[in-house]
Amino acid sequence: METLVTRAEWGALPPSQQWRALPRTLGVKIHYEGREVPADLAAPDQHHRCAARVREIQAMHLADAGQGWIDIAYNAVVCPHGQVFEGRGAHRESGANGDRGLNRAHYAVCAMLGDRGLTEPGPALLDGLCDAVDWLRDQGGAGPEVAGHRDGRETDCPGEPLYRWILAGAPRPRPGLTRRA
Repeated sequence: METLVTRAEWGALPPSQQWRALPRTLGVKIHYEGREVPADLAAPDQHHRCAARVREIQAMHLADAGQGWIDIAYNAVVCPHGQVFEGRGAHRESGANGDRGLNRAHYAVCAMLGDRGLTEPGPALLDGLCDAVDWLRDQGGAGPEVAGHRDGRETDCPGEPLYRWILAGAPRPRPGLTRRA
């Protein structure tokens, strides 16, 4: 997949423990950051900031002793420019869906959207989410379900704009576009 930014490319720290293997899932749960994401991050000339933001998410997750995360909680993070940043990756249990059963049932993909600032997904971000879902289906044994985080937990995640897209069937905004290698 040409839109994939590997852990090495974005500068990921290693996990603090071994990941739990995950042979397949029912599908993918979509998340958002749930905090302010600067609106200007979506500008075409601002993509250079996205890898640092993924590193920041990983650092926040590793520092959260209450959650006990061993790494970034998501299997992938998608930036507003449509790039898919490998989080835990395929065949690895996420830490983001709520509990062990939910984390084993679905992969977790986070959109770089917030509850303030950048809240509306643009076509590039939606294409990137479709690429992430396709990647986890092709490489990770993800099933056909695409759901929101709120479909498994009482939460506002992934926000109303992104949830409307999920309820509409998570369509690729530019039908026929495939950016996979």
